[in-house]
Amino acid sequence: MPLVPLESVVEGDVVKKDVIVGDVVLFGAGTVIANKFIDILKMLGVREINVENREGEKFRNLKEAYENIDSRFSYVDDKPHMTALKYMAKDVLANARGYR
Repeated sequence: MPLVPLESVVEGDVVKKDVIVGDVVLFGAGTVIANKFIDILKMLGVREINVENREGEKFRNLKEAYENIDSRFSYVDDKPHMTALKYMAKDVLANARGYR
């Protein structure tokens, strides 16, 4: 698996290759990522890490996921109840998968 941008890493991902900053191994291979680990990596300026493949999922950041939702709802933008549903779907996505 190639390096994955930190903004695409979510809680529950598994580190494939040791995450090293300077001479220190922060998280060893096999570590299950928690949200607090992502926060630590951001504070230390880590931009990407190696993670195991997720079962049946593509890696995507929140922007790409929102674009997908927008395209799926594009044919019903003139219907207020469908627009409301589109925004609800975006909220669920952002909260359910640990996107920020």
